[in-house]
Amino acid sequence: MAYLDEHLAELAQTDLLARRAALEALLAGEGLDFTVQECEADQKRRAARNYLLLPPGGAPCPLLCAHYDAHPGSVGANDNAAALCILVALAKALRGRGVRAAFAFLDGEETGHSGGKLLEAERDWEASIVVNLDMCGYGDTLAVYARGAEKKPAARAFCDKTRLTAHNGRLVKYLPESDDVCFSTRRQPVLSIAVMPKWDTRYLDAMAAQGSGLLGRTPEFKMMVGQMEVASTMHGGFRDAVKWVQPEAMQQVYDYLLEALCAPPPPAKKRFGLF
Repeated sequence: MAYLDEHLAELAQTDLLARRAALEALLAGEGLDFTVQECEADQKRRAARNYLLLPPGGAPCPLLCAHYDAHPGSVGANDNAAALCILVALAKALRGRGVRAAFAFLDGEETGHSGGKLLEAERDWEASIVVNLDMCGYGDTLAVYARGAEKKPAARAFCDKTRLTAHNGRLVKYLPESDDVCFSTRRQPVLSIAVMPKWDTRYLDAMAAQGSGLLGRTPEFKMMVGQMEVASTMHGGFRDAVKWVQPEAMQQVYDYLLEALCAPPPPAKKRFGLF
């Protein structure tokens, strides 16, 4: 069992510059060579500074993302330092297994997704799938939002019902917006991953039935968000603190992702014909 919360307190800080320094020190200390991607503020986006772990060139591989900034005034322990710890541990584990994957630690999720927009604007390489982690340290049920891509080859290992059942997970039809919205312009599938108490996933079903929200959200929708226990672990809620992050929840996400990422590729579909 990995000590996934070992660096949680270092990353859970209210000051953005301190969080950046802690993340840089953690990546360097683990021997994970990173590239800095940075932009100044303009009319289209806020200033952002991303940290990327890119494998050597080759075929498209999974891209795993998590935002490292926090809601103003919050230490952001579950939103989103817990996910950062999971990604660092996954990067180390996959490197040891020789499995190719790219990682992005994104800035600005809480301020208009500036880091996600920057990554997409300047990314000149393709990913086989994008997996975004947000709120991965509190609860007992894994929620996977695949946006209808469950049967695409790159998504099958993550959406396999047997694997989800083994890790107490389920496919859901809605998760709150995160940096995943930045990756919908390309052809690769995009998954969102979170963990929450089981009862909260029932609210997700009802929230999905209210549609995309393009015309606004109903009072009932907002009421359901407020009733979700996991809502207290985000955006400065009283549970968005180190003492409320559950290492077993982080381990659940880590084990599921590691198994899916190391799974053999699905067999190619057979073609029928005369030749």
